[in-house]
Amino acid sequence: MATFTKTLTTSRTRSYSLSLVSAKPSPLLNLPAELVLDILESVLSGITPSALSTISKVISRFVDIILYRTVVLHSKESLILFHRTTLSRSPAFFASHVKKMVVSYKPQNAVNYHRAQRAIAACGGVRSLVLSMWFGADCLASVMEGRTDGGVSEIILQSPDGIEAPIHCPQKHLQLPDTLGDSISHLRICEPGEGWTSPEDILIPFGRLRNLTHLQLSRRSNSNTDNDLKFQIQVRNILQTHPTLCALAVVIYPQMWAPDDEDVCESDIWTMMREVAAQDGRLILVQGKNDDWGKHWRNSRSDVGRKFWADFSK
Repeated sequence: MATFTKTLTTSRTRSYSLSLVSAKPSPLLNLPAELVLDILESVLSGITPSALSTISKVISRFVDIILYRTVVLHSKESLILFHRTTLSRSPAFFASHVKKMVVSYKPQNAVNYHRAQRAIAACGGVRSLVLSMWFGADCLASVMEGRTDGGVSEIILQSPDGIEAPIHCPQKHLQLPDTLGDSISHLRICEPGEGWTSPEDILIPFGRLRNLTHLQLSRRSNSNTDNDLKFQIQVRNILQTHPTLCALAVVIYPQMWAPDDEDVCESDIWTMMREVAAQDGRLILVQGKNDDWGKHWRNSRSDVGRKFWADFSK
């Protein structure tokens, strides 16, 4: 007896095919761009950027905005990857997409240093720049010089040593014209340098800073008392000569060899700065810890550092 098998095939209509989703106008794209970016940023927590980008060219452009608006180079691997990316896209792409760049990586040789310098220079439209002490005058100048879009508004340097030309590059120390320095509204020198650099000498390379609203300086406790006095006098002078300043934060660090529980509030420089703060409410005294920089910038989180000024405005 013969057996007959009948196969029923149910086809799904093409209207449900994922490949055709992009062919139809998405209600998502009718929303304001800022809201679309917020939605897609939330979606990216559960899907890879490459998968999300395949939906449509418009979505792909939004994904690029999210991925590249903050670039964090915190390791050799991240540096090499981003440097490779800068060679595959046009300079105009990075100039328009990268708004904040964080370079906390310590280069081990001249090759990696110059890779980082070229990566920084490629992002000619950054508004916020964070540099470790290993990247100096040439990196700052490569981003700030020749700007026609308003320039860099926020600069965060690990220490004053980052203002000087690094050993890998013979370029002279930084000296910006006033027209470029006037774009800076937030300037942070997060740690004291290896040697003594006065507050006024720190600011000189940035020009007159006529629009500076927020400034951070740093000093170590139990240091040279003559320099403590110079520091106090110059901080007073900065407050007097920069009427645009809304806040001047002075972070007092313990000596590198001091125990973790040392109270910098007992130091002479703290007492001297407290006298200035009593006369000018714009001065804010902060206790620093020697591992603050490494703790804040050793990873790839892009939101690190945003709370520094926000904490004082509450």
